Amino acid sequence: MMMLTIQQQTSILQLILTLFNTAPGAVNLAVLGSRLRNGQSLSNLAQSLTQSALFFDRHYLAQLSHAEFATSFINDLIGNRASESDKNLMVDFITHKQANGATQAEIIAEVTSALSSVSFSDPNWGKASLHYTTYNASKIVNHLFGDAFSPANKSVVVDHMLTQISTGKTFGDMVVWAVDTVADVDHDNVVWGNAAVLLNNRTEVARYYSIDRAGIAIDYDALQKILAKVTVDARTIATAKAAIDHLLSDDNGFSSTTNEDFRLDAVLRTKKRDMPSMPKGKTKMIELVI
Repeated sequence: MMMLTIQQQTSILQLILTLFNTAPGAVNLAVLGSRLRNGQSLSNLAQSLTQSALFFDRHYLAQLSHAEFATSFINDLIGNRASESDKNLMVDFITHKQANGATQAEIIAEVTSALSSVSFSDPNWGKASLHYTTYNASKIVNHLFGDAFSPANKSVVVDHMLTQISTGKTFGDMVVWAVDTVADVDHDNVVWGNAAVLLNNRTEVARYYSIDRAGIAIDYDALQKILAKVTVDARTIATAKAAIDHLLSDDNGFSSTTNEDFRLDAVLRTKKRDMPSMPKGKTKMIELVI
């Protein structure tokens, strides 16, 4: 089996830092690396990961009825940005899909994928699509820039991403663009330099955990907190590495278990049956459920 190049490793580390604000770990690094070696592009990989329950980051009780889950999910995703009739069609569609065996994760992947493909100018779902895409773009910009960018400059980046998406770029394309843009900036750049330093420092810590220590057993929330303390100050790198060493040591209970909630192989295996389109108010339900 071919080994990942340093650049491939770095690209995966930076992608997961940007999408999930954490390091991938050894197992996820291997999973994503195999995808790259088999010809999947980084932007396509980013697109797949963003159209998932993990990236949506809402948690629904397994014991919810189909209708209860559908209603909660659509309210979280759409809010008041579509008509009640269109939202009710989606609730009915999801309820039917679950009754026929679709899981919550499959539904979330399918519906977010469909909504992401809707034009911002669509009269039925455009407002919801724009809101959802804006929220996601803001999330990855905050993960990537942290405190190294002003809110005003972050807004400029988000607006640029939205403009490019409206002209045909995918969200995955723009995630990779954002990462590459920051990574390639000279550290002395007045506007972008600190963001580049921050990404470099966080990548070094993510590399230490995922590659140097081959970590797979750390608590997801704990690792996020460790990375959150990494700043443009190089001294924070050593502090973060020491914290990782502590959590991976044999005497604290983290070294014998893995975090099943952050298994990206499971995310990428989630079945996603493409919807022909988001339903319109006059669509008959039989057209949705066939």
